[in-house]
Amino acid sequence: MGLSVLIFITLASIGWSLWIRRVTWHCRWEVAATLNIALQGLAVALMSPLASQTLGVALHRLTGEWNLQNYIGHDCYIVAASAIVYNALGRLEDDHELQKSFKQYVERPATLCIPLLLATFNLSRGSKVYARDFFALPTDFWLSIYWILLCGILIYLLGFGFRALLVLRRDPRSTNIASLYLVACGSGIMACAVRIITALIPSFQGRFDSALVWFFACACGAGFALTSAESWRQKIKWFQQPTVRG
Repeated sequence: MGLSVLIFITLASIGWSLWIRRVTWHCRWEVAATLNIALQGLAVALMSPLASQTLGVALHRLTGEWNLQNYIGHDCYIVAASAIVYNALGRLEDDHELQKSFKQYVERPATLCIPLLLATFNLSRGSKVYARDFFALPTDFWLSIYWILLCGILIYLLGFGFRALLVLRRDPRSTNIASLYLVACGSGIMACAVRIITALIPSFQGRFDSALVWFFACACGAGFALTSAESWRQKIKWFQQPTVRG
């Protein structure tokens, strides 16, 4: 029940943010932030117990593999984290340097990681055993490798974005929003850190660690959603002010 409420609050926050930012899909320097929110929402939905009971069962009938919707959700997280970096770098570098840095330090590692995750997922018990909550599924060797790869790349990407946000925070105009983004980014890193620790130390696995990962992951998604919505509202506030005529 508690997990369902947490997921509902997160998805509601993301849905509200996407509505507030609905026009940003056509805005070059805002679309990455909006894409990040949408992909985090899709990831949370795909990893939910409801998706396991419905979409997960349907995908198993088609492919013979369990929990495939979780793997897809994790890929969404990788792209979402990449979008965070792109959004932050776009405010620090010119277009040429942005494309160069993003391709070298973000796009290549993320693209390489996705097929490696699929290979370890297929070899692990994660693709062979039904799990209502994939975070709570006890790991074997390959599933531990899967979690280490996934959380490692996410920590790398979120850490990259974290560094860029620290620079943005020095600008007085961006301090408050950047600080909120940093908290959301830190929550995502904490979710990954907990999952890596439990993958390396199986005795720590249990219901508590799953709840902790869910809490930090949802805090990350809701944090980015609410902060992005507030950021956009501040940007358009000037245009909503009435014109004063002399």
